[in-house]
Amino acid sequence: MVKVKICGLTTLRDALKAVEYGADALGFNFYPPSPRCMSVAETESILRELPPHVCKVGVFVNEPRQKIESVIRGCQTDACDGLTAVQFHGDEDPNYCVGWPLKVIKALRVRDREALETLNDYLADYFLLDSYSTGFGGSGTPFSWEWLVGHMSDRMILAGGLDLGNVHRAVQELAPFAVDVCSGVETTPGVKDHVKMRDFIAAAKGH
Repeated sequence: MVKVKICGLTTLRDALKAVEYGADALGFNFYPPSPRCMSVAETESILRELPPHVCKVGVFVNEPRQKIESVIRGCQTDACDGLTAVQFHGDEDPNYCVGWPLKVIKALRVRDREALETLNDYLADYFLLDSYSTGFGGSGTPFSWEWLVGHMSDRMILAGGLDLGNVHRAVQELAPFAVDVCSGVETTPGVKDHVKMRDFIAAAKGH
């Protein structure tokens, strides 16, 4: 069954609801320009309340390695096991994406079919395929899924404009390892709509 990642969480209530509804992974944003950006202390206070089976992903954009290592250490305390994966959502090169103590997700902003060829350069554990935008946030609209023919594998996480209206079709047509959603289940940036989250997860998993 496809996995579901809910990204851009900012409150414990939203995180617990996502888990209750069946989310497999939760994303916490550490990109300062984002309205969903979290501090280490805020994130750790949420992580300590989450069950161990849920994957907790820290999302970073073009940060120095030392900064990310500091965040990883800060999220791991006596009361909290911390993050379980890091997601690199910027222009990080292949060398940057190796040598981390956690699972690595490399995001690719898919501008055209040719952009997918760069996946072969990386040794990441998973790849997140997002819609291209001029900045580093999602565009909120899907890219052309036909570009993915021949590129899908059991390491692919599909993102980019997914919502209740298209996620079931995406899963049926592409069979990704996981789907990722942020703005598609929000009322405002960083504030999740619990009904949308519940229904999105159910649609993705075919319930």
